[in-house]
Amino acid sequence: MSEEKKKDKKENRKKPAPNAALLSETQIKAEIKAPSGGYFFFGEEDYLKRHYAEQIRRAALADSQIPEMNEADLDEDSYSPSALLDAIAAFPMMGSHRFVMLRLNALPSKKEGEMDALIETISHLSEYPETVFVLFVPSGAIDGATKGGYATAESARFAPALKLAYVPLLGEPRLIPWLGRHVREHGIGADPAALRELIRLCGREMYRLSSEIEKACVLAKCRGDSALTVDAVRESAALSPEEDAFALSNAVMRGDRKTALECLGRAIKRAEPPIKLLAGISGVIADLCAISQFVKEGETSDGIAKKLKMNEYRARLYVNAVRGVSQERLIRALSLCAETDKRMKTSSNTGYAPLEMLVCAASAAAAKTGGASWRR
Repeated sequence: MSEEKKKDKKENRKKPAPNAALLSETQIKAEIKAPSGGYFFFGEEDYLKRHYAEQIRRAALADSQIPEMNEADLDEDSYSPSALLDAIAAFPMMGSHRFVMLRLNALPSKKEGEMDALIETISHLSEYPETVFVLFVPSGAIDGATKGGYATAESARFAPALKLAYVPLLGEPRLIPWLGRHVREHGIGADPAALRELIRLCGREMYRLSSEIEKACVLAKCRGDSALTVDAVRESAALSPEEDAFALSNAVMRGDRKTALECLGRAIKRAEPPIKLLAGISGVIADLCAISQFVKEGETSDGIAKKLKMNEYRARLYVNAVRGVSQERLIRALSLCAETDKRMKTSSNTGYAPLEMLVCAASAAAAKTGGASWRR
């Protein structure tokens, strides 16, 4: 191949596919039956993404006599472009396919050319048809907003080398039957009102719901209940990710660095991905900025809930939170979040240090201006 053709081929690999389509849920399930090539799993629902990735792994290695010999699992510590290419290029032994998984908490830095290196490496996947590859990133690691069933510009960069699988959070109608099956496995009945209350309290993330439903069922059985009740759910359920983010942001805006770092520490112990934590904090502060303006215009909490399509209980909490807090302070906090987001996405530091710096800086800024009287 001439040098000019090699250059053209390399340039084409960098160009995102225009209007790259996302796999539908039906298409994902069809791919699981006979996986081939590569897949990029992203979006808000980590539980389903891991479930789909595991199903693809099992299907790819179904005829491997020793599956462990034909799979490679790379993460941020073990990943490098050369290590990934070696894993992709290895020939399967005692089986027809290899399975390679790359798990990243955040996508590589664009500024330092690391993203181009990753995409360039993945583009070689077509040269090794016996390898099935999955790239997995957690919720918040990439812009998941879609329009008309197509990928965003950021995720489209991975097409056509990878099939794009955006997995959103499920709605209540899909979650109720799923939770009901969990409850019935414990030998008790499932009151739909209790399941709806669990979703209201804990959010729609299936990982958290699967943990909380187990606790609620154990409590119900210990109490001798024949069915899961609303009371059992309220007694056992933990705060949702949104409420966790609210508690952290609350402490930050009060200038209470100690409490804010304690909130962050609990999230770190739960192994919440740093980029997801930042997205939660940024989302809360952005909502507070909008609500602050509505309050200034004389809007009620019920009116704000309708306009922002927000839970009424949460809207009341947020309205109480912004009283006595200036728009300038909220905008400054949001600016610090944006700076932290940029730092995390343009450097190799994808750990928790940037978040700790954010908490300290924002808390200090709030304390200098008198803090805020946020109360739940």
